[in-house]
Amino acid sequence: MSAEQIAEVFRGLTSADFRILLGTELGMSSREYVPLSRVVRYANLLEEEVLKRLPDMLEKRVLISGSVGELGYAGFRLTFLGYDCLALNALVKRNLVEALGHPLGLGKESDVYNARGRKGAEIALKFHRLGRISFRQTRRARGYVADRSHTSWIYQARMAATREFDAMKRARRADVAVPRPVGHNRHLIAMGTFRGWELSKISSVQNPEKMLQRILLNLRRLYCNAHLVHGDLSKYNILVAESGRFVFIDWPQSVTIEDPRASELLMRDVSNVANFFAKKYRVLVPIQEALDFVQAKKRSLPIALR
Repeated sequence: MSAEQIAEVFRGLTSADFRILLGTELGMSSREYVPLSRVVRYANLLEEEVLKRLPDMLEKRVLISGSVGELGYAGFRLTFLGYDCLALNALVKRNLVEALGHPLGLGKESDVYNARGRKGAEIALKFHRLGRISFRQTRRARGYVADRSHTSWIYQARMAATREFDAMKRARRADVAVPRPVGHNRHLIAMGTFRGWELSKISSVQNPEKMLQRILLNLRRLYCNAHLVHGDLSKYNILVAESGRFVFIDWPQSVTIEDPRASELLMRDVSNVANFFAKKYRVLVPIQEALDFVQAKKRSLPIALR
């Protein structure tokens, strides 16, 4: 969906509409479709007012109706658009977002838009969309949903955003190259913008040996100072500017170094980076040496050109 469509729907919602969306969200914590009686109760509105507003909300696709045959009731649930509006409303009320701009990237698991933040500052808004991939895939890929017998797409998307925002804040405090975290609500993250391209899409970089050293140094800061592992680092989520500056993006799979998967994920992160530079730029560093450097077991990093 375009930013213009989201903004148009958002501007057309009333305070009562937002209360109905919030009431539906509360009901979805335990069921897929929320009966009208619970929407009314959670929204704290008269049933007549809810019934009056529902047709317009269904037409705008912020809610959809459905039935649960085996339980014998009909009800309502949020769409991603309705959830977007709830999250946007929260950040607008906090004066963190003033306007929504053009899409920066639309994918299976997230949508990113340019936006105007406080005092006109340029920011990026990332909406997590984990419901777009199958539940089974999500459970396999995301450790924070693996042990839950009932997990809605709302929970998955919100937890992905929460984990990513918390990791970005910790990484930023440890002087790791990461976009500036601005704010967070539900499945939405507001962050500073970074003008660059994926490392995978750049034809060449100046002084690749130096860049590899800097990337591994940032992984060392992340591990030793923030006590985190990115968990999904590769040529696709390192953005590089023309100046050579870079940032790490996409943090939902990050884990603390105490996590049982930390060693495996760290080895994968280091291997992905080292193998990319070896293949594309013939910059060689032994994987184990790079891993020891990241974990501060070694003070220096041996790098050679093939």
